[in-house]
Amino acid sequence: MKDNWLQEIWAWADEFELTEEEIPRNKEKLLALTELDLNGEYRECKITYLTDAIGNLTNLTILDVTNNQLCELPNWVGNLTNLEELYIGCNQFTKLPSSIRNLTNLVEFNVCYNKLTELPNVIGNLTNLTYLNFLCNKFTKVPNWIGNLTNLTELSIYGNQLSELPSSMENLKNLTKLNISSNSFIELPHWLGNLQNLTELSVNHNQITELPSSIGNLTNLTELSVHDNHLTKLPNSIRNLTNLIYLMVWDNQLIELPSSIGTLTSLESLCIQNNQLTKLPNSITKLTKLKFLDIQDNPNLILSDEIKEFLRTVEYVYGFEDN
Repeated sequence: MKDNWLQEIWAWADEFELTEEEIPRNKEKLLALTELDLNGEYRECKITYLTDAIGNLTNLTILDVTNNQLCELPNWVGNLTNLEELYIGCNQFTKLPSSIRNLTNLVEFNVCYNKLTELPNVIGNLTNLTYLNFLCNKFTKVPNWIGNLTNLTELSIYGNQLSELPSSMENLKNLTKLNISSNSFIELPHWLGNLQNLTELSVNHNQITELPSSIGNLTNLTELSVHDNHLTKLPNSIRNLTNLIYLMVWDNQLIELPSSIGTLTSLESLCIQNNQLTKLPNSITKLTKLKFLDIQDNPNLILSDEIKEFLRTVEYVYGFEDN
């Protein structure tokens, strides 16, 4: 009787046409599994439920059930206390079980493309998390407990319904990548400038009218992406971002670029198309590492002879016809 769960898991595996490599039909191999990869991206037969028997596979360190048709994550997931990586994206989850609080060894957690309307408080207990992805759900706010996850290095809350961030996020000093694109932000908090380990910041597709001057404190940034907003100018403090390689500000309402842009001597790619620029500052000629420049769809843009000469040295330029 004690091995009935084995028969249960094998019957479930047969139901969803899972291979021997995915679910070994041998007891010893099954019990020894540390990684269970059930990603359904290329599978015709999508998994619609998870059998309770999986809760007995307590040696698992990685569980991936991405790209299926799951509506419920069972409570037994809390038995898998050795899990370090949990991927449940691209399903139809509307809530998560409170037993997730037991997964204190979890380092990576991906819940993207589901139907969650709130983040359960128990995730605030998972203080070993370094990667958290809640991209494309239905959240309207980020709870204060997010500030407990001080080991986070990557956080994506892209594609939700957020209009503000809790000040507790200021505690996330180890963040290197933050993506808050495709939400409803009108402004960014001043404290964002305290996340000084950030190397990538994405705030695209919002309604932001200006960037805080504190953004100049993010001196480790290599990528800043703020396209598809309502920016009319960039702050002069941008001069401090001397490690910036990619700057993407297309589809805004920029009238001019600050002359301080000339200090961004690491810049390789500058995308400023579809704005209201009438000229480029001469300091842009100091960007000697620039390889890609897009200035298309700035209908009133007039280029000086000096800048035209510089543009001839840039490998890829869009929106400039050298007559």
